[in-house]
Amino acid sequence: VPRVASVSDVINIPQIKSVVESILLEHADHEIDIYFSPGTSAMQVSWYICHATLGLKTRLLQVRPPKFARDKERGDLLEITVSPSETPATAVLREKPVGAKNEQKQEGYKITDSLQKVYDRAWLVSQTDRVTVFIQGESGTGKENLARYIHRESARQQKPFVAINCSAFSDSLLESRLFGYTKGAFTGADKDRPGLFVQAEGGTIFLDEIGDISPYMQQSLLRVLQEREIQPVGGMARKVDVRVITATNSDLPALCEKGEFRWDLYYRLSVAELYLPTLHQRGKKELKELLDFFLRQKKTELKKKKVLKLDKKAENALLDYHFPGNVRELENLIESLYVFCEGTVYLQDLPARIRELEAQEKPLHWEQVEKQHIARVLRLKEGNQRQTALAIGYSVNTLKAKMKKYRLDTQQP
Repeated sequence: VPRVASVSDVINIPQIKSVVESILLEHADHEIDIYFSPGTSAMQVSWYICHATLGLKTRLLQVRPPKFARDKERGDLLEITVSPSETPATAVLREKPVGAKNEQKQEGYKITDSLQKVYDRAWLVSQTDRVTVFIQGESGTGKENLARYIHRESARQQKPFVAINCSAFSDSLLESRLFGYTKGAFTGADKDRPGLFVQAEGGTIFLDEIGDISPYMQQSLLRVLQEREIQPVGGMARKVDVRVITATNSDLPALCEKGEFRWDLYYRLSVAELYLPTLHQRGKKELKELLDFFLRQKKTELKKKKVLKLDKKAENALLDYHFPGNVRELENLIESLYVFCEGTVYLQDLPARIRELEAQEKPLHWEQVEKQHIARVLRLKEGNQRQTALAIGYSVNTLKAKMKKYRLDTQQP
């Protein structure tokens, strides 16, 4: 049965490769002949890459016209063979305008040194179209921004990016939102409604707070990833072509060990894992960079005449604050300072939670400092030892030893 596979840009290698790869993988159990001659050079390169790298039963064929062929009546049918080199080699193809700088620029978002490493990995992931991505990080660390970056750098960039917070819906609502429903499927369903997977066709869907979905929805999502099809409520199953990116601030392996999350779904989601550090983990140097960045950005965004200045005590208090809400909390704080302050921000202008921390007498003995810090992070992580160890930079065993030494109980740290 003839099939037309359309691309919007006939010289965009990543986009063409994505389409070609999807078609070939659908027929992975068959022997496939690929006629290499027609199309643009970008198309030919894409067919060649898929033939050479996917490990499928493909033959690369080319037709030589009769006037250049040995057979002057019918022409020649040639097979292009690929011989692997004894020297391993890896190549990453990326298209960019001639003269463009090799840097990642995020409008309205500051990429500091610690984030640059994450975004470098994210770019590599974006170039492999069928890979699911799992982003782990606390609330406010920029998980959706990273997901949008992956979409924007991928071959799907011209198609929709659709995001949903899974924790905001019950099972029935989440199912109908994701997969859609047909007319009459339930009371109030007066017409067919496509779900978010259909709306994201050809593009990317971002499922935030995936750790909060029920066992029923876990099974439904697992089927989508395995079969690449959805079933609208009250309707028939249909194929979808969507890249899935998920995120959570939960410890999914811990939930799997408790039997609250499916291991098979976790493995499907975490083909490529990315971890976003907390603002506290990124250190004072980067916090200072972000302070300066948001002070300038909000001045422009709120159309203020000049950039707010931070009094030294106010700046020190902000640099000492742990920002449990991460970058989102910092951004919202700077915005509120522009609302209530003129010219200079003083210590008394900061929220009470920051002023009170600055006013506390700080211990000088290291063991007192360490004990208080471990206790505070345990409270922030609600007693989760693995997340506490990650936040502080200890191994779990080191954390347990410290807790035993300081007699810190996980329930009442």
